[in-house]
Formats: sequence, structure tokens, C-alpha cells
Amino acid sequence: MNTILNRVAGQRFALGLLLIIVVAGALRFASYRFSLPYVDHPDEPAYYLGGQEWRGLYDSGGYYAGIPPAYVWLNTVLQPPLEALGISGLAATVEFFRFVAVLVNLLTLVVIALTARRAAGAGAGWAAGMAWGIAPLVLMNGVYALPDPFIYCLTALAAYLALVGWQEPARRSWLVGSVVAGLLAVLMKYPALPALLPGMVAAFMIGLTDKSVGLGKRWRWFVLSALLIAAVGLWLVFGYGIDFNNLQREGATVQSEGLRNLFDVSRLVNNLYYTIFPINGLAFIAAGLVGGASLIWRWRQGRHDQSSLPDGRAVLLAALLLISVPWLVNSYSQVDPSAIRHVLPGTVAACVLFGIAVAEIARLPLLPPAIQRVGGLALVLLVFAWLPQLGESWSLVQERRQPDRRVELRQWFDINLDPGTVIVNQENHKTFNPIWGGIPHRRWVDWWITGNVMEYPVSEWIEPRGMSYVALTQGERDGMAATEAGQAYLNQLLHLRDFDEPDESGPAMSFYRLWRMQTVTDWRFGEAIHLIGIDQSAATLRPGDTLTLRFYWNAPQTPADNYSLFLHLTAPDDPTPLAQADGSPAVAERPTLSWDDPGETLISPPFTLALTSDLAAGSYQVRVGLYNYVTGQRLPVSESQGTASGESLVLTTIVVEQ
Repeated sequence: MNTILNRVAGQRFALGLLLIIVVAGALRFASYRFSLPYVDHPDEPAYYLGGQEWRGLYDSGGYYAGIPPAYVWLNTVLQPPLEALGISGLAATVEFFRFVAVLVNLLTLVVIALTARRAAGAGAGWAAGMAWGIAPLVLMNGVYALPDPFIYCLTALAAYLALVGWQEPARRSWLVGSVVAGLLAVLMKYPALPALLPGMVAAFMIGLTDKSVGLGKRWRWFVLSALLIAAVGLWLVFGYGIDFNNLQREGATVQSEGLRNLFDVSRLVNNLYYTIFPINGLAFIAAGLVGGASLIWRWRQGRHDQSSLPDGRAVLLAALLLISVPWLVNSYSQVDPSAIRHVLPGTVAACVLFGIAVAEIARLPLLPPAIQRVGGLALVLLVFAWLPQLGESWSLVQERRQPDRRVELRQWFDINLDPGTVIVNQENHKTFNPIWGGIPHRRWVDWWITGNVMEYPVSEWIEPRGMSYVALTQGERDGMAATEAGQAYLNQLLHLRDFDEPDESGPAMSFYRLWRMQTVTDWRFGEAIHLIGIDQSAATLRPGDTLTLRFYWNAPQTPADNYSLFLHLTAPDDPTPLAQADGSPAVAERPTLSWDDPGETLISPPFTLALTSDLAAGSYQVRVGLYNYVTGQRLPVSESQGTASGESLVLTTIVVEQ
């Protein structure tokens, strides 16, 4: 009978956990592709390039010397088969590893739930899993192509294996498995050292308290684990080659001020707070206080039996992680929401403790019977704690599903503009850098980063510095427009397009070319297309020469059809073409039906008229018009003020000399 009841309880728990996984998985799978193919996080490209370097395809100049090897090794091993499957380059590889991170993050949820269930029953497991599954900051940080999602999972696994090994004498070997999980976490990222504690502490406590076996047997798991840790440490120093004289980032901070930071109490309180913050710090503290009071009350009233008490071993291991993770982080970081990923391994333990507290509250006899049942308590949590978090997570999903303006800018540039160096600020420092930004490109484009475009005159940017374009964020542009000098600077530039659609992510921007068209015009073709400028290679030519023209267009409203451009060289009194050219008025990939941005300036490719070698000297007209290439019907041409000019425009007059 007990076996049947246990099986039913297990199936019920599995069903509830599955529902939680579905909710958490939906949030993660709906949002993990955010910003791609632009790789916004500064560290995601580093691990991809680390794999490239270990394969001999990239040279970082020693940047990766001594870096935690596991995640770089994972990139190194998986990149070749991924490339064989057509998944190559930074953006595509990061997308794959983010997908893996989602799976690992969901596995973390499962391990958390299983740990809490072992500690205090099914309700504890569900509450702990839900706390991790819907937390906005866990969702935000748990899907990057970084070692961190693996560290969260391995830390949770280390705690679970240690608890099982401590609870069940037949599974003492799982203590070593716990230490192995901790070592893998450390090989992913050196500050993951607290992940070693659950296995070691459990093995140590068994060595002290287990009198059912001899001294050697009860200490063997602790000794074996210690030897394993020592072996990996020696390999890291003498085999792998950590250079303690060349530590970077967190390591350098620990080396220079880590000891002082460790004993900074205010810093520790801050980091502890941010460890519980992701799962709603107020709810965690309230659950802990009420759950603790419930346990004490039940104990004093004698309203308990051994099976109804939470497992103190689980509480100890979780509390150990909850304290040790932020305390170690103390040595190199004072955490804020932007650096919350450092303490999320401790949040794993906070979820377990939260689940235990919730299960204990559900047993409190002072509560109404409906609330004593886990379902009723879950309803209370749903209303007061989980619905707000679920709402925040859903908002994050919606935000992360928005396209990134930097991707739009880079792709638009490739289609519409000639190559040229782009002046950018820090918000676009990777937009034109495919090595660290990941956006696929057709042609290489150089970039120059500056915090103030007005540090040089426009003419100096062009020559001798060789710049062609500038991307200004909305703040930069508005700041310049607010001053007389800034407005004069902007007036020298040719505005090409704004990237400021509201339902997009990334910085709002305006894009300019550093020089304007040679001649400003004001002609209208039909109702929707304006010719606003031209460039002309020469006004005087000889027979056999070529005349090159470039056109600048604007469409205040989207044209009704796709139109082609004709360009004719004629005598003043005879419309018969003596030379001609046809083509798309802008680049071929931007037919006029795609001219849907009233603020965009479209630049044509160069059109060339080849003069015949026997062309007589004299004056000639250059005519331009637009026509429907299917029907042949031409658009009427008029000045913007309304003066009609027929079906073609006399664009310019040239002189042919012998």
C-alpha cells in the first residue's frame, strides 16, 4: 500500500512540476533570441572567440591564458560539428548556446524542486520550482551563452547530490558526485567555489556522526573528495597553467582588495539582499519568518511527528550556499541588479529554503483548513508574490521579442550605402564590428568610436581622417540641435534615416552622411516621389566621354507601384535619345514600393551616360523620368510648388566640346 501511495504522490508531484516547467519554458523559449543577430552581451563573444582561438582560428594576444577552461572547451568541441550543420559565425553559435542555456536553466528548476521535495514534501518542491521558474531576474540572466547558467545548475546539482548522499547510506557515493558537480562549476568559473561545500560538508558530517560503520569507511568519502579537489587544483596551477601574475577582472580585484572586501559587513548585507531579491525579497523574508514561527510553535505544542518536520540537513546545506555565495562575491563585487548573475548560485539555495518555508506555513494549524492545504497556500502566493513576478517576466519577454535597431541599421547600411567609415559612440561600438557584434555583413565597414562627434570639424572628419558617415543617438542629436553650434554642425550633414520606431530595442538613432548632395532640387514625380538632389560628374565633356549622375530621393508617402528610371541625353529641340540609361531609381533591392519611411533619403547608384565618339559639339539636355516598367506609363513631373513639367524633367544642360 505504501508503495502505491508513494507512486501516486510521485505522479502528482511530477504533473505539478511539469506544469511549472511548461510555464517557465514558455517564458524562456519565447525570449532567448533577443537582440540577435546582434550579440549585445560583452562576454558572449569572448567565449565564442575563445573556442576559435583554441582551434587556431583567432589570436587574442594572450587574453584567454588561464581563463576557466570548461566553457571555452565546450565551444571548442561543439563549433566544428555545428559548422558542419550550417550553424557558423558568432550570432548563430550564440543562438545555439542560448538554446542550450534554456535547457540547462530548466534542468536547474527541476533539481531545485527535487531538493526542496526531499526536504519538505511536494508542496515545497512546487513552491521552490515556481520561485526559480518565474523570477524575472533569473529569466533575464539564465539564458545567455555564458558559463553562468551551467554554474546555477551545477550548484543546484551539488546540493541535491549531497543531500541524497547524506540522507541515504546506500548512496554515499553521491557525495563524490556532488563534489564533481562543484568542480565542474569551478572549471566553468573560478568564483563558483561554494559549489564544493555541500558535498564536503555532508561528507564531513557523516564522518563525525555515522557510527554504523568503521572509522575508515565513514571518512572515506570526505578523504576521496578532498583528494579529488586537490588533484584538480594542482592540475589548474601546474598543468593548465593559471598565471596568478596575470589575473583579469574578478581575479585581479580579489588579488588587489579581496581580503579587505571579504570582511566588509555592509557589502555582505547588500550581497545577501540581492541573493534573495530575484525571488521577491519581501516574500522570502516573510515566508522565512512565518515558516520559522510555525515550526517553533508546532514543536512546542507537540503537534509534529518526525515525518512532518523539514529535513534539517537540507536546510543546513541550502543556508550554507545562501551565505557562502554572496560572501565570496564580496571579495570582487558589490552586487546591484546589473551584476545579479554573480549571486544567482545562492538564489538557487534561496528557492529551496523558500519552498521549505512555504510547506511549513501550509502545516500551520492556526490557518484555515483551506490555506493549510498546499493548494490554498499556492493561491495566496499566486496573488501576492507570483502574479507580480509573472507579470514582470512577461513584460521582459515582450521587450526581448522586439527587433534591435542596431541590426536594422547594419542591414540597411549594407543594402543602401557605399562602404565608408562610420563615426559611432559607445552604444554602437559593436554594430559594425562583426567579430564582437555578430551581425552578418556583406561588406566590411570600418568604424571610429568617439564620445563627441563635434571634437573635429566636419571637413576634418572627411579629410584627412577618411570618415564618411556618422550614427548619432537620439540624445546626441537632440543635444546638438539645442545649441547654435550643434545645429550648424548638423546642417552640414546629409540626413539619411532615423531608427527610432517605438516597438524596437536598442538606442534610437539618426544616421547621416558627412557631406550633402552637390545640387539641391525640388521636383515631384507623381504624388509620392520627390527628387531632392543630384550629383553630376562634369558640366563640360568631349565626344566619347561619360557623364555620371547620382540621384537623391524622398517619398513622403509610399508610392503606388514600382517604377524604373530613364535617363536620356537629347538635343534641345529633339527628344530622340542620343545616349540613355535605365534602372532602379535607388539600389535594386529598394524598389519604390519599399519607400515607406517619409524621413528617409534614398541614394541611387551612379547612372552613366556614354557619349558617342562622333557626337557633334554643342549644348545638350539631360532628361530624367520615372515609368512603370510593366505598362510603360510615365509619372508626371512637376515642381513641388505645382508647376507642371510633362513626363520628363530637364535635369541639366551639358556642353560638348571638340
